[in-house]
Amino acid sequence: MIADAVTTPYQAILNAGLRAGDVAIFVGVGGVGLFGVQIARALGANVVALDVDPIKIERAKTVGAAFTRVIGKDDARAIKAEIKAWAKDSRLPAVGHRIFETSGHPAGQTLAFSLLVHGAHLGIVGYTPEPVTVRLSNLMAFDATARGTWGCLPEHYPAVVELVASGKVEIASFIEPRPMSEINQVFAALHAGTLKKRPVLIPDFEADT
Repeated sequence: MIADAVTTPYQAILNAGLRAGDVAIFVGVGGVGLFGVQIARALGANVVALDVDPIKIERAKTVGAAFTRVIGKDDARAIKAEIKAWAKDSRLPAVGHRIFETSGHPAGQTLAFSLLVHGAHLGIVGYTPEPVTVRLSNLMAFDATARGTWGCLPEHYPAVVELVASGKVEIASFIEPRPMSEINQVFAALHAGTLKKRPVLIPDFEADT
């Protein structure tokens, strides 16, 4: 549901205690991550967007991501160094980064964990059934926290609606309406990773005969 794609990252951002001026890093800027970028930017954060898809990265730029990078395999150390250098050059905090894993992919979750800095918060929003191996002691070493987010408390819905109504979070350009009769094709495309926008299934209405 499109509502979940917007409200869930909002809840994750609240859970992270994100404040204006913070560095917010999104690993994976598809449907959920792209809305997370917009929400974090609307709340005054300096947003980093990371994804394997250049098209998604370009979209993240258009909605306020200040630092973007197309990520490849096995370059976590380089990515962390680049973010550190960007933060320093931009006179932004080197600690306390808010990191959001919104890819739902094992490699994305591994990368997100590797980006921990002192006092960081890691919010797990994406889901994968695959196991992920990380060194949990990094949480201790960086005095960091990690928390998962499943959905959004209804009490926060009005704030999300206000962000959308005010234009601070844009939805229309990032969704693709499809008729309900194409549901099988839509799910096949989702599994194949060929959709570039978030699909919204619309009921088919046939005229009475």
